[in-house]
Amino acid sequence: MSDADIDPDEWEIQLQPFLHELATMPRGPRLGRDIHAGYIRGCGLKFGNLRDLCLNDPVFRDALALATTEAPNGKKRTIVDHYNLMNIFAIMKMNLTKMEPGHIVEYGSLRGGSAIFMAYAASKLLPQTHVISFDTFEGFPETDTSVDVYGKGSFEKVDLEELRAFVASIPLSNLMFIEGAFADTVPGALNEIQRVSLAHIYCDVKDAVVFTYDETKSFMIPGGYFVFDDPLVPTCIGAFEAVEETLVIRDGLHAEQIFPHMVYRYPPLG
Repeated sequence: MSDADIDPDEWEIQLQPFLHELATMPRGPRLGRDIHAGYIRGCGLKFGNLRDLCLNDPVFRDALALATTEAPNGKKRTIVDHYNLMNIFAIMKMNLTKMEPGHIVEYGSLRGGSAIFMAYAASKLLPQTHVISFDTFEGFPETDTSVDVYGKGSFEKVDLEELRAFVASIPLSNLMFIEGAFADTVPGALNEIQRVSLAHIYCDVKDAVVFTYDETKSFMIPGGYFVFDDPLVPTCIGAFEAVEETLVIRDGLHAEQIFPHMVYRYPPLG
């Protein structure tokens, strides 16, 4: 089923009056993505009631509470903006539930909060879906310091055993953390799971964004979602350059959504 079959009124999304023209915008594919669906989510968060719908949704609230618990260092387990988490939740609730089943992959875990958020939401909304989150848990490997502001070792080390113990205590049986460099871990794991419905690319630097996108493409279910958390962040011009050069210039993709983060569909909708 395509996004053209989705009625956003199922969640009673209401937009401010100045967006009344969206009611007559054609639904379905345009340049490989469903731009109406992207507007509904993005404008629903910025100029509508989607934020409140998320905050009043018990699955979202419980997932957010888990994602924002304190890690052993006293920081919250996720630093992902709440609007970004709301949009991921909206994609899961409004869109992935209407599509063929697939798994969710995340590239860049940090303290694991966003993976925990997605895994909890998936356990309630997408029972066949597992979340696989990849990270070195030792900070960045080598980066391209001609464009990336972060160098080798930037960000903190994470106690992976403590993180796994926390996940087991929830418990979440649909979440796996895989430790190591992406080049060593991602190809084999993707061959194992085969089908990806959503890729959350949350790895800040150019080479990692290009590598994870390219490795994941051939495993995406029809019209799967690439969600880029970092390219619009001031410290992540390398990630934005990766999107410009790889998705836009090389692959000719058009964004479905630009707020609160960049969302693309792959393979493009036909």
